[in-house]
Amino acid sequence: PGYTDFQDNGKYSWVKSPSFYGKPAQVGPLANVLCMYAAGHGPTKTYAKQVLSTAGSLAGAKIPLSALHSTIGRHAARAIRCAVLYDALATQWEMLVNNIAAGDAKTFNRPTFPKGEITGFGFHEAPRGVLSHWVVIKNGKIKNYQAVVPSTWNSGPRNQNDARGPYEASLIGNPVADADRPLEVLRTIHSFDPCLACAIHMVDATGKETTKVSVL
Repeated sequence: PGYTDFQDNGKYSWVKSPSFYGKPAQVGPLANVLCMYAAGHGPTKTYAKQVLSTAGSLAGAKIPLSALHSTIGRHAARAIRCAVLYDALATQWEMLVNNIAAGDAKTFNRPTFPKGEITGFGFHEAPRGVLSHWVVIKNGKIKNYQAVVPSTWNSGPRNQNDARGPYEASLIGNPVADADRPLEVLRTIHSFDPCLACAIHMVDATGKETTKVSVL
């Protein structure tokens, strides 16, 4: 929105820079695991300790929880999260089967919208991190819709306070063996599992229209 032309010397971030109380925030399995661990979530603590213990045995040294703040830590957090969700799904599957056996086969609730303008939002912990959808509905039709996806949080550029986004912050002090082939940079960014489809913009430098959408 607001982008109308192409300028080589202009500044355009291509990605939004969402903030949490004015500060950038990393989202994803690592953030989820650390928050759940701090909150005392039993399964998360159990599997996190198991991963750290196994890594410590292989390394021949004690691995602290703080070691998860790293490239490999983000991958380890995915394994922890998968184990936690596996246990949770086993319970949810049993609940689903019991509900169907009891005659409850409902799959959704049909929405009803009052007249006038209303707003709503929804949050979900997706595999890549927190996902939020925001909508404005007027007389039963969508007036405005916006999704703030996990990779937007992680890839967001510096905000209004010049605070670094998670991608940039994760690269500070990251050793690079070969400056001409900085594979370590690639590995670190890949550890966030980036999905940048929402950051792709199609622009014609001559001003020619590339896409037209009709709202019904």
